[in-house]
Amino acid sequence: MDRLKGKSVIVTGAARGIGRGIAAACAGEGANVLLVDINSDVETVAGELGAMGLTIDIADPNSGAVAVEKALASWGRIDGLVNNAGRVDEADILETPQSLWDTTMDLNLRAPYLWSQAVLPSMLRNGSGSIVNISSIEASQVRPRHFPYVISKSGLNSMTRAIATDFGRKGIRCNTISPGSVKTEMFVTYTSQYPGLEERLMNLNYAGRLGSPEEIGQAAVYLLSDETLFLNGHDLVIDGARTVAT
Repeated sequence: MDRLKGKSVIVTGAARGIGRGIAAACAGEGANVLLVDINSDVETVAGELGAMGLTIDIADPNSGAVAVEKALASWGRIDGLVNNAGRVDEADILETPQSLWDTTMDLNLRAPYLWSQAVLPSMLRNGSGSIVNISSIEASQVRPRHFPYVISKSGLNSMTRAIATDFGRKGIRCNTISPGSVKTEMFVTYTSQYPGLEERLMNLNYAGRLGSPEEIGQAAVYLLSDETLFLNGHDLVIDGARTVAT
């Protein structure tokens, strides 16, 4: 398959889960892929995919510039960025110390801002580019005690629309993917703390199962490809009909 042949794509949080699924889908469609993660396993995963890996703290203000320099040195251009890295914690506003607020916003919102800012000059020189932000259905369908998480994802959705509006006439697209419950390592670790939670979350959708990282990966390919040149500022919800039916 060659839907992304000749394109160069950076994926953050790519060592496992949804990020790995996206990176694998992009590589499978012919893209040059740079996998980025704080987890050093990303180097091994990248090797398995025939891609490049970079171990770095994505929340570090200089990390985006480092990744862009590496991608440009290897491929001379950047066509796509997937801001996937993120975290979720159990806390309401009274249970959220400033340290948790800052950590969540740094990774879920500030990092996508800085990484988008880092790749845009190269995209603008090319006159084209696609940024995909991985958000969540919780940006609008709030679950209890996810206070900093849902706020960060709501902000990410607004950032998507702002970039699309500001740079759409210059060939830049920015869209969001909002997954529902996807079976990843993080999801299993989280739900295992609460007996029966995985089944309850699965039963909220109408597909009769959980989503997979591979399915999110194919959606990302679609948004990164030339098949969606007129799709901009959109939130692509992938949740097995959970939010439209409940």
